[in-house]
Amino acid sequence: MISKINIYGAALLFAILLAATIPMTVQAQEENPRRVSFTLNSGVTYGSAGDGMVGRLAGNFNVPSFRQPIYGGSFQYAFSPAWSIDTAVQFGEFTNQYDFDDAYTNEFFYVSVKGVANMNGLFNLNSRFINPYFSVGMGMIRSNLESVDLDSEDLSLMLSGGAGLNFYLFRGADLFAQYTYNAAASDLLDGYSGEGSSDQFAAVTAGLRFNFGSSGQKHISWPPSRDRRVSEPAPDAVPEPAEEVRPADEPDPEILREREQMEQRLRERVERAEDAMMQRREEARIFADNWREERRRAQEEAQRRAEMFTDEPAPGHYVQVFSFRNQQSAETIRETLIAMLGNEFSNPSEMVIIQKAGEYNRVLVGAFSEFSKASRTLRMISAEYGESFIITFPRPEE
Repeated sequence: MISKINIYGAALLFAILLAATIPMTVQAQEENPRRVSFTLNSGVTYGSAGDGMVGRLAGNFNVPSFRQPIYGGSFQYAFSPAWSIDTAVQFGEFTNQYDFDDAYTNEFFYVSVKGVANMNGLFNLNSRFINPYFSVGMGMIRSNLESVDLDSEDLSLMLSGGAGLNFYLFRGADLFAQYTYNAAASDLLDGYSGEGSSDQFAAVTAGLRFNFGSSGQKHISWPPSRDRRVSEPAPDAVPEPAEEVRPADEPDPEILREREQMEQRLRERVERAEDAMMQRREEARIFADNWREERRRAQEEAQRRAEMFTDEPAPGHYVQVFSFRNQQSAETIRETLIAMLGNEFSNPSEMVIIQKAGEYNRVLVGAFSEFSKASRTLRMISAEYGESFIITFPRPEE
């Protein structure tokens, strides 16, 4: 087990090594790559009792706590392609895994500072998509423990070490997954104080790293993008004489002929389309003219029939020529009378009307305000229509 003295000594040794190593590994960069990063992560913690398939790699608790969620984030600054510093804050909870163990709950958070060694830059792996890394550091863990016979808060030092993989997404972000082993200078993380002096737990997390810096540049831990450069002649080198530009070969006559035929076919298609469009427009115009003419004729016919037929003639004297049940016969006689009286009246079509009287259609000529005028008209048409007679409207009531 790790004692508190050993933890303090290891923390001091780590700080000395970190301070001595980082300045020696800073490399001059011709460009200005991204160095500042923020991470967000989540995962689970493991605090076993030293048994299982992975043994101590899953922690060392007196009362086991498995697969409890943990969340957090960190700030990173990269000194060089190989070395970075990471300041992280993590939140989580420990609780008893089995019902037969003493029940406890420990809500904790810890702050840690770790040095990160990127294998891509440390060994010049030149990998553009995967970057393994190792980390080691120290911090402080604060516990809020509640158990059957204990309710307390605890603040203690902690050593952390781990490994992970960065996966390149794009210039501004990476995906990472990591394993971290933590050893606290406290024996109260699991709610039980045993013979040892240190509780240890592991965390498996994954998340995103957001990189900030010059636009168009990658994070310094990734190799720069391949730059294709065109070699230029030395300033004092004498340029070689330019080769004589040869005229381009003339196109194949067969190709020219096919191109002309294609253009001709295209022009013909365009002309046919334009002719078809003009024809459709002309057909639409003719249809509209015919429709307007038919509508006009229908209106005139409706007006003519309104003038031709009446149920109650205007007051006056009329010459009744015929009375038909057949409407068509009455209209035929009316047209004949209009032609006969064309020289006698200025408006013969208005003078000859058809009265609807029940089933009969009476052909009348009038109205005349004077009986003598009606008699004169009767004499005029009696040679042709001998059965004509004078009738006066309104009719006397019977």
